[in-house]
Amino acid sequence: MAYGRGFYQNGIIEDANIIFKGESVMKELYLDVDGVILDFEGSFVDFIREEYITDLPLDYSLQTWEMTEEFKSLDIEEVWERFVNSDRFTRLELLVDSDSFNKLSTKFPIYFITNIPLAQFSSREQNLKYHNLNYKELHLAGHFNFGEEDYPSKADVIKKLHNPGTDIIFLDDHPKNCMEIKRELPESKVYLMNRPHNLKASDPSWVRVENWNDFLEQIVS
Repeated sequence: MAYGRGFYQNGIIEDANIIFKGESVMKELYLDVDGVILDFEGSFVDFIREEYITDLPLDYSLQTWEMTEEFKSLDIEEVWERFVNSDRFTRLELLVDSDSFNKLSTKFPIYFITNIPLAQFSSREQNLKYHNLNYKELHLAGHFNFGEEDYPSKADVIKKLHNPGTDIIFLDDHPKNCMEIKRELPESKVYLMNRPHNLKASDPSWVRVENWNDFLEQIVS
């Protein structure tokens, strides 16, 4: 079963808010999507407020990755199916600045590794295309396998894609994925994107970043 597809556009973004200085070390970037590139959480909460819990505060933020724990009164499987099959799922808003992202993609190859079911792969492609993000490939992988025995881990995907002699840069918002990458690929540089659900997680082997701009400063300085 195929869990990846390539997509790459070339181009120089002149007004991106990022400056690369000096001679670059060769790097490969492996980026999570939900909670890092696209605002899945915000759209999901809005959907729940509109369809199920109308008095949910406008500033409500998820405190756990497990939706069954977050919304115990709801049938989360039903909510999930309705949400991912709606137009809203192909229009998740960006958490990154598209100009600086595309500038970065002209400097280093960027691979997206997203932890969603195979059935939603096309919707995820549509969403990324909608925002005109330039990247090398999109792959499905992660710690949650959706009942698919051959669903790969993120380390599995990176091991297949990695070119020897280049630095591995990994960014995710789930501690389990970060721990797995450091365990399987100890030479990699791992960054955890701050989200409300991961604030209690701690590990000296990864670097926390507050947002996209913070991440950029870490990897291009």
